[in-house]
Amino acid sequence: MSVIPKHGFKASEIIKEGRTTQSNVDDIKKWASFEKSAPEMSEEQICLFLLACNNDLDLTKYTIESFFKQKCSSPELFMNRDIDNKENKFTHQVSLLAVFPKRTEENYVIALGCLKDTTYYNFCIESQIKAAFTLISAYLYENPPDGLIFIIDIKGVGIMHLTRLKLGPLKKFFAYLQEALPTQLRRVHVLNATYIFEKILAIAKPFMKKELFELIITHPPETSMQDFFENHIPAACMPSNFGGELKSLEEISEDTKEYIRGVKGFLEDEEQQIQFFKNEKKL
Repeated sequence: MSVIPKHGFKASEIIKEGRTTQSNVDDIKKWASFEKSAPEMSEEQICLFLLACNNDLDLTKYTIESFFKQKCSSPELFMNRDIDNKENKFTHQVSLLAVFPKRTEENYVIALGCLKDTTYYNFCIESQIKAAFTLISAYLYENPPDGLIFIIDIKGVGIMHLTRLKLGPLKKFFAYLQEALPTQLRRVHVLNATYIFEKILAIAKPFMKKELFELIITHPPETSMQDFFENHIPAACMPSNFGGELKSLEEISEDTKEYIRGVKGFLEDEEQQIQFFKNEKKL
């Protein structure tokens, strides 16, 4: 029997807020019951996809199909996400990944990733992608945002890190980001962007659609954070390390890990849903 993940919010709350309708939910539920490319889902899961697709029913169906297809075909990126297992624990030792406790006025959640250990041979692209996707899944458990802003601080990234990039995982990363993400990616800010980022972009660009490329804003090392606060993300939503009003990035990162530990059961249920669907459909 399929496991259906239970979220920390109710579909009825999202409908009451006017963010989607029961009719939309019922339409997708009916479609999924006859569609071989989608498993049984909760109304909460369906709401997430509807919100991600601005209630466009055809796009929602496509995104759901992409979501389950990609998760089934890439277990190295979407399974075994316990952050305390050996591989994932090492990833969090090498990097800082954090979701900020304060959202923007538009109800966008803000996440940041950067390297804590800049030794190039400790960098593993698959593990970093997996950690980032785990982060997003965990923070869609409750209180669904209206979008995601991702900040990438590439300080300390050097030319040798490029040798650790692999085209296969990058292709899968961008496919999921652009076709299967159950929330809307609103903006990507790249801090401390130097010529290294231009080289990274040259490698990644073949996998990127125009719409994603246009979401990226680069900020060189000499960028004034005051300008950043005024034009992009307010200081009230940023860590103290960056001149913001929140706790330090290190503290927020620790809080993020504790939060992910707290939704371990939910993440495991998600994985079981994927595994059951994969076995049932023999994907």
